[in-house]
Amino acid sequence: MKRITKRVLLGTVSALLFYILFIPLPTPELTIRRYLLFRSPITALTGDIIEGQIKNDPKYGNLYVLPKVELSFIYVQKNNIGWYVTTQGTAP
Repeated sequence: MKRITKRVLLGTVSALLFYILFIPLPTPELTIRRYLLFRSPITALTGDIIEGQIKNDPKYGNLYVLPKVELSFIYVQKNNIGWYVTTQGTAP
């Protein structure tokens, strides 16, 4: 019984990690936080995310501003599955 429980737990945790790391997320804010998690973990958890003025840009998507990050402008775009980061830079 314990062997099956460990396999189920390991499978569940693996599936959850795969989803968090590779599948586009349902909101722009979560997508940006995941993107920052590998570059600046503290900022990803505590930083402010401000919605920018540019919406529905055909090439890049929606603009978001992160005041505490060196490359503080991030564009996210939505596809059928969810949101993903298209580019990050210092100015629009």
